[in-house]
Amino acid sequence: MTVDGRDARWTQHRADRRRELVSHALRAIRVHGAGVGMDAIAARAGTSKTVIYRHFGDREGLYDAVVESVHGYIESGLSAAFRLSDPTDLGTLTADLADAYLGLVERDPEIYRFVMTPPPQGADAVADPVRGLPGLIGEQIADEIERHLVERGLKPHAARTWGHGLVGFVKATADHWMASSPRPPRAEVVGHIAQFFAPARMDAHAPIPVPQEVTR
Repeated sequence: MTVDGRDARWTQHRADRRRELVSHALRAIRVHGAGVGMDAIAARAGTSKTVIYRHFGDREGLYDAVVESVHGYIESGLSAAFRLSDPTDLGTLTADLADAYLGLVERDPEIYRFVMTPPPQGADAVADPVRGLPGLIGEQIADEIERHLVERGLKPHAARTWGHGLVGFVKATADHWMASSPRPPRAEVVGHIAQFFAPARMDAHAPIPVPQEVTR
Protein backbone atom coordinates (compact mmCIF):
# COMPACT_ATOMS: atom_id res chain seq x y z
CA MET A 1 0.00 0.00 0.00
CA THR A 2 1.43 3.35 -1.03
CA VAL A 3 1.41 6.11 1.60
CA ASP A 4 0.46 9.51 0.26
CA GLY A 5 3.26 11.93 1.13
CA ARG A 6 0.77 14.72 1.70
CA ASP A 7 -1.14 12.61 4.23
CA ALA A 8 2.09 11.78 6.07
CA ARG A 9 3.10 15.45 6.19
CA TRP A 10 -0.35 16.44 7.45
CA THR A 11 -0.28 13.78 10.15
CA GLN A 12 3.15 15.00 11.27
CA HIS A 13 1.95 18.61 11.21
CA ARG A 14 -1.00 17.76 13.44
CA ALA A 15 1.25 15.90 15.89
CA ASP A 16 3.69 18.82 16.01
CA ARG A 17 0.84 21.28 16.50
CA ARG A 18 -0.60 19.23 19.35
CA ARG A 19 2.78 19.19 21.12
CA GLU A 20 3.07 22.94 20.62
CA LEU A 21 -0.38 23.56 22.09
CA VAL A 22 0.38 21.31 25.06
CA SER A 23 3.54 23.35 25.71
CA HIS A 24 1.46 26.54 25.69
CA ALA A 25 -1.06 24.91 28.03
CA LEU A 26 1.73 24.04 30.48
CA ARG A 27 2.96 27.63 30.43
CA ALA A 28 -0.57 28.93 31.00
CA ILE A 29 -1.03 26.57 33.96
CA ARG A 30 2.20 27.86 35.52
CA VAL A 31 1.03 31.46 35.17
CA HIS A 32 -2.70 31.16 35.96
CA GLY A 33 -2.75 28.10 38.21
CA ALA A 34 -4.38 24.68 38.01
CA GLY A 35 -7.84 26.19 37.44
CA VAL A 36 -6.78 27.94 34.23
CA GLY A 37 -9.55 28.41 31.69
CA MET A 38 -9.51 27.52 28.03
CA ASP A 39 -9.60 31.22 27.12
CA ALA A 40 -6.31 31.83 28.94
CA ILE A 41 -4.72 28.77 27.32
CA ALA A 42 -5.85 29.91 23.87
CA ALA A 43 -4.54 33.43 24.51
CA ARG A 44 -1.18 32.03 25.59
CA ALA A 45 -1.03 29.98 22.39
CA GLY A 46 -2.00 32.99 20.29
CA THR A 47 -5.00 31.17 18.85
CA SER A 48 -8.67 30.53 19.55
CA LYS A 49 -10.50 27.97 21.66
CA THR A 50 -11.93 26.60 18.42
CA VAL A 51 -8.45 25.59 17.26
CA ILE A 52 -7.70 23.92 20.59
CA TYR A 53 -10.99 22.01 20.48
CA ARG A 54 -10.21 20.97 16.91
CA HIS A 55 -7.00 19.29 18.07
CA PHE A 56 -8.16 17.89 21.44
CA GLY A 57 -11.93 17.64 21.23
CA ASP A 58 -12.62 19.26 24.61
CA ARG A 59 -10.99 20.15 27.92
CA GLU A 60 -10.87 16.47 28.82
CA GLY A 61 -8.83 15.73 25.70
CA LEU A 62 -6.42 18.54 26.50
CA TYR A 63 -6.12 17.26 30.08
CA ASP A 64 -5.18 13.79 28.84
CA ALA A 65 -2.55 15.28 26.53
CA VAL A 66 -1.04 17.32 29.38
CA VAL A 67 -0.95 14.23 31.62
CA GLU A 68 0.78 12.27 28.86
CA SER A 69 3.37 15.04 28.50
CA VAL A 70 4.05 15.21 32.25
CA HIS A 71 4.25 11.43 32.46
CA GLY A 72 6.81 11.49 29.63
CA TYR A 73 9.09 13.60 31.81
CA ILE A 74 8.82 11.27 34.81
CA GLU A 75 8.95 8.18 32.59
CA SER A 76 12.35 9.14 31.18
CA GLY A 77 13.79 9.53 34.67
CA LEU A 78 12.35 6.25 35.86
CA SER A 79 13.51 4.40 32.75
CA ALA A 80 17.07 5.58 33.42
CA ALA A 81 16.76 4.45 37.04
CA PHE A 82 15.53 1.01 35.97
CA ARG A 83 18.56 0.60 33.72
CA LEU A 84 20.91 1.40 36.58
CA SER A 85 19.26 -0.49 39.43
CA ASP A 86 17.40 -3.69 40.27
CA PRO A 87 13.64 -3.00 40.20
CA THR A 88 13.07 -5.75 42.77
CA ASP A 89 15.07 -3.67 45.28
CA LEU A 90 12.18 -1.77 46.85
CA GLY A 91 14.37 0.74 48.68
CA THR A 92 16.15 1.95 45.53
CA LEU A 93 13.09 1.67 43.29
CA THR A 94 10.84 3.67 45.60
CA ALA A 95 13.51 6.28 46.25
CA ASP A 96 13.96 6.82 42.49
CA LEU A 97 10.20 7.05 42.00
CA ALA A 98 9.79 9.43 44.94
CA ASP A 99 12.62 11.68 43.77
CA ALA A 100 11.11 12.03 40.28
CA TYR A 101 7.57 12.48 41.62
CA LEU A 102 8.47 14.98 44.35
CA GLY A 103 10.70 16.78 41.86
CA LEU A 104 7.62 17.52 39.74
CA VAL A 105 5.68 18.72 42.80
CA GLU A 106 8.52 20.98 43.89
CA ARG A 107 9.28 22.44 40.48
CA ASP A 108 5.75 22.72 39.08
CA PRO A 109 3.17 22.66 41.89
CA GLU A 110 0.39 24.13 39.74
CA ILE A 111 0.97 21.59 36.98
CA TYR A 112 0.89 18.85 39.60
CA ARG A 113 -2.44 20.17 40.90
CA PHE A 114 -3.76 20.31 37.33
CA VAL A 115 -2.91 16.71 36.49
CA MET A 116 -4.31 15.56 39.85
CA THR A 117 -7.67 17.22 39.10
CA PRO A 118 -9.21 15.59 36.02
CA PRO A 119 -12.21 17.34 34.48
CA PRO A 120 -15.59 15.75 35.22
CA GLN A 121 -16.67 13.06 32.78
CA GLY A 122 -20.11 12.62 31.34
CA ALA A 123 -22.79 10.69 33.20
CA ASP A 124 -22.40 7.71 30.84
CA ALA A 125 -18.59 7.61 31.04
CA VAL A 126 -16.96 4.46 32.38
CA ALA A 127 -14.31 5.21 35.00
CA ASP A 128 -10.79 4.26 33.97
CA PRO A 129 -8.83 3.02 37.03
CA VAL A 130 -5.45 3.90 35.49
CA ARG A 131 -6.44 7.27 34.03
CA GLY A 132 -4.29 10.15 35.18
CA LEU A 133 -0.67 10.47 36.19
CA PRO A 134 -0.53 7.99 39.13
CA GLY A 135 -2.20 5.30 37.03
CA LEU A 136 0.23 5.75 34.13
CA ILE A 137 3.26 5.66 36.43
CA GLY A 138 1.82 2.65 38.26
CA GLU A 139 1.45 0.75 34.99
CA GLN A 140 5.02 1.60 33.97
CA ILE A 141 6.47 0.39 37.25
CA ALA A 142 4.28 -2.72 37.25
CA ASP A 143 5.50 -3.58 33.74
CA GLU A 144 9.14 -3.25 34.81
CA ILE A 145 8.61 -5.31 37.95
CA GLU A 146 6.82 -8.00 35.97
CA ARG A 147 9.57 -8.14 33.38
CA HIS A 148 12.31 -8.54 35.97
CA LEU A 149 10.40 -11.16 37.95
CA VAL A 150 9.85 -13.21 34.79
CA GLU A 151 13.55 -12.92 33.93
CA ARG A 152 14.30 -14.45 37.33
CA GLY A 153 11.85 -17.29 36.84
CA LEU A 154 9.45 -15.90 39.45
CA LYS A 155 5.69 -15.55 39.21
CA PRO A 156 4.71 -12.00 38.19
CA HIS A 157 1.10 -12.10 39.41
CA ALA A 158 1.72 -9.51 42.15
CA ALA A 159 3.42 -6.96 39.85
CA ARG A 160 0.25 -4.82 39.39
CA THR A 161 -0.37 -4.70 43.13
CA TRP A 162 3.22 -3.74 43.90
CA GLY A 163 3.53 -1.19 41.09
CA HIS A 164 0.33 0.71 41.85
CA GLY A 165 0.83 0.30 45.59
CA LEU A 166 4.23 1.97 45.44
CA VAL A 167 2.82 4.88 43.45
CA GLY A 168 -0.05 5.25 45.90
CA PHE A 169 2.42 5.41 48.79
CA VAL A 170 4.54 8.03 47.05
CA LYS A 171 1.50 10.08 45.98
CA ALA A 172 0.17 10.20 49.55
CA THR A 173 3.62 11.24 50.78
CA ALA A 174 3.90 13.90 48.07
CA ASP A 175 0.47 15.36 48.86
CA HIS A 176 1.32 15.59 52.57
CA TRP A 177 4.74 17.07 51.79
CA MET A 178 3.20 19.65 49.46
CA ALA A 179 0.79 20.80 52.18
CA SER A 180 3.46 20.92 54.92
CA SER A 181 4.70 24.21 56.31
CA PRO A 182 7.59 24.44 56.71
CA ARG A 183 8.27 21.88 53.99
CA PRO A 184 11.25 19.61 54.74
CA PRO A 185 13.91 19.24 52.01
CA ARG A 186 13.00 16.84 49.22
CA ALA A 187 16.16 14.79 49.76
CA GLU A 188 15.19 14.25 53.39
CA VAL A 189 11.73 12.92 52.45
CA VAL A 190 13.20 10.67 49.73
CA GLY A 191 15.68 9.35 52.29
CA HIS A 192 12.88 8.51 54.71
CA ILE A 193 11.01 6.62 51.98
CA ALA A 194 14.12 4.68 50.97
CA GLN A 195 14.79 3.82 54.61
CA PHE A 196 11.25 2.54 55.07
CA PHE A 197 11.43 0.18 52.08
CA ALA A 198 15.12 -0.74 52.32
CA PRO A 199 14.63 -4.15 54.02
CA ALA A 200 12.14 -5.37 51.42
CA ARG A 201 12.80 -7.21 48.18
CA MET A 202 10.17 -8.30 45.69
CA ASP A 203 11.98 -11.47 44.73
CA ALA A 204 12.16 -12.80 48.28
CA HIS A 205 10.33 -16.09 48.83
CA ALA A 206 8.57 -14.99 51.98
CA PRO A 207 5.52 -16.97 53.12
CA ILE A 208 2.17 -15.29 52.52
CA PRO A 209 0.39 -14.69 55.83
CA VAL A 210 -3.01 -16.31 56.18
CA PRO A 211 -5.68 -14.15 57.84
CA GLN A 212 -6.66 -15.58 61.20
CA GLU A 213 -10.29 -16.33 61.90
CA VAL A 214 -11.66 -14.07 64.58
CA THR A 215 -13.26 -15.94 67.44
CA ARG A 216 -15.85 -14.30 69.63
